[in-house]
Amino acid sequence: MILSIIVCVKNEENTLQEVIQRVLDVDLGHDWEKDIIIVDNLSTDGTHEILKQYENYKNISVIYNKVDLGKSFSFRKAIPFCKGNLIISQDADLEYHPKEFPIMIEKLYNENLDVVIGSRVKQGERYHVYRLNELGIKFLTWFTNILFFTNYTDVASCYKLVRADLLKSLKLKSNNFDLDFELCAIFKKKKWKVGEIKIDYESRTFEEGRQMQPFKSGFSAMWTIIRERFTNKK
Repeated sequence: MILSIIVCVKNEENTLQEVIQRVLDVDLGHDWEKDIIIVDNLSTDGTHEILKQYENYKNISVIYNKVDLGKSFSFRKAIPFCKGNLIISQDADLEYHPKEFPIMIEKLYNENLDVVIGSRVKQGERYHVYRLNELGIKFLTWFTNILFFTNYTDVASCYKLVRADLLKSLKLKSNNFDLDFELCAIFKKKKWKVGEIKIDYESRTFEEGRQMQPFKSGFSAMWTIIRERFTNKK
């Protein structure tokens, strides 16, 4: 069995090597192999030079975008290169830890699910360094649940473990940071079996390299949710 891990990067020279090492080090079990696809979205720092070190790794593929069309475009570009039975996205910062992979895989197969979402929501705890971002995520999750009659707790989570054949069957549209919302809408429209599992999360600051702009990304996410609600199935 193979887990494909898509890592979309842009100007992550300070964290990239540690993220890749965490992915390489995580133990998925003796029956599992890793297939790592890294997509660089026109980085202007030292990211490109770091990635060149991994170009000859047996289980790592490195793709360099020629134009900047956003994080979601990079993810969509990587999907056809995935060799795994399952696919998951890994952010190139240190907010999400790959130690969650085996737990998510176990839940997917034990419960015969199509998707497992790693939820950052912990009752009674703040999980985001910026209160506005956390409130925005909670609102977008509520908004998705209202429109699609779902019960998600964290639609914006990067960690969405999906069966590869199902993900490859989709014609995704998102380019920027709205892919997570498009996917959650599609999961419902396709009637896929979705489960959630709580994960650890280390929120970072803009000084540490956080790139998402809450207002711009929030409005884009809302439009994506509305668009998916009132368009036909994929």
